[in-house]
Amino acid sequence: MTATSWRLFIGCFLQSEALLAAYQQIQHACASFCHAKWVEPENLHFTLIFLGDIPSDRIPELLQRIGALLREYHSPLLVTGVGVFPNWHSPRVLFLRIQNPDKQLWLLHSRLQEALEPLRLTRQERHFVPHLTIARLKSFPSPQQLRKVLSPYSDQVFAQFDGFHPVLVRSILTPNGPLYSVLSPESPE
Repeated sequence: MTATSWRLFIGCFLQSEALLAAYQQIQHACASFCHAKWVEPENLHFTLIFLGDIPSDRIPELLQRIGALLREYHSPLLVTGVGVFPNWHSPRVLFLRIQNPDKQLWLLHSRLQEALEPLRLTRQERHFVPHLTIARLKSFPSPQQLRKVLSPYSDQVFAQFDGFHPVLVRSILTPNGPLYSVLSPESPE
């Protein structure tokens, strides 16, 4: 019998009144001219490492390798400025930047990569850019108009956090958006 695959990532969920207010402010600014799929507020997170489809029978081994790194980090985070992927000429994803002045996020990303190496999981080749996706853009009159509307938010500090807590997350894609569940050493089925 073969194991089923689970779509997994290691990330951090962020919740605060300030972040929700910023999210709603940007959503309101875009509402009159932009059609987008907005991330549900309770799902706001940033991804440290996207693992992709992993056989479910490998999850206990995966948690054993990274479990000690999935803890609270007392390291400040700033949610600041609006950006787009891939670029302002062809924007598809709207995000908020994550800043970490003491660079613990990058150190953690590196440690997670090292811990995962023996498992021979697909190594993430893209440069690590911490960001909080808030919307997937479907249509808008022009990239220039989008940029003009969002320019007042380009350097704004939206929220501050005293720390962060990475978790292993299972993502189930549905027509209404992803469903997330946090996995812990006790939780794999």
